[in-house]
Amino acid sequence: MNKSYKQFLVVAELSNISLAANHLGLSQPTLTNNMKKLEASFGVPLFIRKSKGVELTEYGLLLQEQTLELQRRHDSLLHKMADLIERKTEKIKMGTGDAWWEIFVKQALQQYSASNPSISIQLEFGNHLKLMDMLIHGQIDLFVGHEIVGLSRRCNVTFIPLLQDKEAMFVHQNHPLLVNHREEKDMALYPLLQVTPDSEAYQHLIENPQPKQLERDRQKVSERIVYEINSLTASVDMLTSTTAIMPYPMSMTDYFAQVNIVPLPLKKEGQKGTVGIYHLNELLVDHVADIKQQLILNGPYQA
Repeated sequence: MNKSYKQFLVVAELSNISLAANHLGLSQPTLTNNMKKLEASFGVPLFIRKSKGVELTEYGLLLQEQTLELQRRHDSLLHKMADLIERKTEKIKMGTGDAWWEIFVKQALQQYSASNPSISIQLEFGNHLKLMDMLIHGQIDLFVGHEIVGLSRRCNVTFIPLLQDKEAMFVHQNHPLLVNHREEKDMALYPLLQVTPDSEAYQHLIENPQPKQLERDRQKVSERIVYEINSLTASVDMLTSTTAIMPYPMSMTDYFAQVNIVPLPLKKEGQKGTVGIYHLNELLVDHVADIKQQLILNGPYQA
């Protein structure tokens, strides 16, 4: 980014040319002269000079806004350049949900790493919308997660189904619903614990919000206490110390049993979902295609 723009941003942030000059390692006259030249190049005043510093004019505020955007774009370019270099040097960047890591991704990655010890790996955990955002912005090569219902058609991605799973409602083994043999309709009386819930920041990825809204209605999210936790470990801690109920894949039953967390015995079967691999709809480089194949072998599709 242009040197004058960088200096302008520091002056705008500190609202004082003397402080900005000291921060930039310049003399005050030099920085003052550079700012005057910048104003002359636009033909408008960028600062209002005051006794204790400077204040941005409306032109200065506009330049600050646009210059910050230029800086963000420059930083993004550097990130993408570094990402391209890493891909050329065979670095796998992949994401997964916590459940799928425990069920089969961990084993697949261990087997792949044993066969390819020279390849670097970056692993991201999170909600499937967060991972989708990272995928379409080139920050990861692929991820394992639930199929996203209502996904925008602008997301140029491919989904490969691996297995089907259904949702269970997990609680601590001493939960009142188990000890007192309460009925299913009483579940709404207890806090709902959501592990890595959807974030508003990624709602632009959803073209049809109705399915997710129906799910929120089914869980009565607006009518009860809700714990939103972006860590499976912390979620387990909360389950053991509260009366919360946690919707989570049934296939994690054995894993949770080790810490005395069990699924509620419900009459109605839980929601079903398909789990698979998402990647961009383009030709994958060899090492990414290889890890994709390893994941397919470790997570065979179950009808």
